Amino acid sequence: MDPVALNETLHIARAAECMGCLGSGDWPDLAVALLLEDVEDPEVAELAGFNQQVSAWAVDPLTEALYERYGVPAPDTEGAVHSLAGLMAADLRARPAVVTGPMIRLLARLAPPTFESSLANTCYGLEEYLDCACSGRVDRSLEAELEAMPGPRIPDSVAQVLAKPLRSTLPLVQPPHEH
Repeated sequence: MDPVALNETLHIARAAECMGCLGSGDWPDLAVALLLEDVEDPEVAELAGFNQQVSAWAVDPLTEALYERYGVPAPDTEGAVHSLAGLMAADLRARPAVVTGPMIRLLARLAPPTFESSLANTCYGLEEYLDCACSGRVDRSLEAELEAMPGPRIPDSVAQVLAKPLRSTLPLVQPPHEH
């Protein structure tokens, strides 16, 4: 993996951590994906050796060392949401979802509890109406705009691992239309 892609991967990982979408137990899979992309880094190798029950006490010092070494600052909430939106748009293009409004559904989950992102808040307000048979209508242009966001320039295998925790919040089948 080239240094630019690694830096972008770490930016997305930090954004996902800030938004509660990448926990300590997700790092071993991400580290393995990075090793398979020829990332030679002692912290990455150590992270790959953990299992999914690893505690933050073991993971945090290693990830902080990675972030410091590669100059990855903690993003603000809006920046983190936009980073994850690009990741999820790319993931949905590669692996389409079976529900209406998948980007709105995904980004809505990033709003609570602090509601600091205007994009996430907009999606949060619209999500209720995605499966509603009442008069509420969702402007499909926002979904199209979100789905068209440029994705990160990182390997697909790494993007899939980063997207997995947030992607897992999508319904597996289209919810019934009711309200």
